[in-house]
Parts: sequence; C-alpha cells; structure tokens
Amino acid sequence: MNDRKRMRKVREKRIDAIDKQIEFHENKIKIERPSKDTTPQYWIKEIEKKFKKIKEEDKKYLEEKDK
Repeated sequence: MNDRKRMRKVREKRIDAIDKQIEFHENKIKIERPSKDTTPQYWIKEIEKKFKKIKEEDKKYLEEKDK
C-alpha cells in the first residue's frame, strides 16, 4: 500500500517537473537562435518524443490506479 502511495506522489511530482521542462524548452525555442542541426522543428520533435510521452504514461498510470 505504501508503495502505491509513494509511486503516485512520485508520478505527480514528475508530471509537474515535466511541465516545467516543457515550458523551459519552449521558451528556449522562441529566444535562442537556431544552429544548422538544431532547428525549432527539431526541438519540438524532441519535446514530443521525450517529455510528452513520459507525461502521458504517468497520467495513464494515475488514471488506472484511480479506478
């Protein structure tokens, strides 16, 4: 039981941290001048691949445990 509560808290904190990382990266995309290999489209793709995937998995886990 304690493990479930702990995992829930960990996942909720991770979702908050991922939201902050996404916001930071999106601001960075707007501000920084892109180089040849790091265009804004590249960074948007990386955000989708890394952060949003993890966030969706965590939300799915929390929804399953609520049932």
